[in-house]
Amino acid sequence: MSEYRYNLITNRWIILAAGRGGRPFDFARRPKPSLPDYDEDCPFCPGHEQKTPPEAFAVRPADTKADSPGWSVRVVANKYPALSIPPDTPSAIGGLESRPGHGLHEVIIESPRHNCSFNEHETQQALLIGRTLRDRYRIHQQNPHLRLISIFYNHGSAAGASLAHPHFQLIAQSMIPPRLTAQLEHHRRYYHQHGRRPFEALIEAELADGSRVIASQDHFVVLCPFASEVPFEVYLLPRQNQNHFGMITDEMLDPFLRLLRQIINRWNEGLNHPDYNLVFHSAPADGKDYPQFRWYVQLYPRLNTPGGFELATDIYINTVSPESAALFYRSENKFPSSPC
Repeated sequence: MSEYRYNLITNRWIILAAGRGGRPFDFARRPKPSLPDYDEDCPFCPGHEQKTPPEAFAVRPADTKADSPGWSVRVVANKYPALSIPPDTPSAIGGLESRPGHGLHEVIIESPRHNCSFNEHETQQALLIGRTLRDRYRIHQQNPHLRLISIFYNHGSAAGASLAHPHFQLIAQSMIPPRLTAQLEHHRRYYHQHGRRPFEALIEAELADGSRVIASQDHFVVLCPFASEVPFEVYLLPRQNQNHFGMITDEMLDPFLRLLRQIINRWNEGLNHPDYNLVFHSAPADGKDYPQFRWYVQLYPRLNTPGGFELATDIYINTVSPESAALFYRSENKFPSSPC
């Protein structure tokens, strides 16, 4: 039987129709793509630094020059940015509002290796990447013209990746999308009605139930959301009430990065290397306080494609129950914690 399920965090509904299919092998796509360690045509590979805009930041030895080989992590402006930085001056054209695309778009090249995906990095390299992401967030947070900073990772063509060399992206923009505005208002109303934050209510309920929890540790809870939009979707939730990713502490970085890599490894082992997105959700960086909101990461395997119903209603149909998905994650004992 199908059912509607409500997502307390996003304030959206989904349809769970588990009877339509959804065993793990139903979603198998392909073996791991075979990529070389170095690609002569890739602008992100070492030795091709002049093919990208000048680096904004890099982790490199002190005796190496900017925009030269020798780096471990490298940050550059996107050569084809979604947003640039002209003056943010509204204008009206033919009765329709328009304004310049004020903002910035960065690429965080996570390693010199062309074929080393994020989940394959050793601890030290993963920490360099994590600190770079956090520090870039903090730097752009100081810009008074930027109001929202989004970090995301596209892996594979189905997830929107246009280059195979693994990289994160950061887009900072001057406007807050209506969907996030509505979500923030939902969290504010919930707090005033119930005296607690939606994240606190969600984590308490999920830990008490246990059937959708993948891992529960000192700093994080990892679970398949009760109203998962897609099969095998995962939320990684901090226990501390931090409203943006820039607040993550050094102590939290290592377990955070390990959990991200463990989830991706489980996808690769059990779902045959799917394309995927990692999306970091944070409160706006506009100088205001959002005490009811908490940052989190949505891990989104691309196992099916939304169709006309989703476009018409903005309600997703999920064919795998989150309870079954959580069992899939816990089945190989990959997560060093009790599920409850």
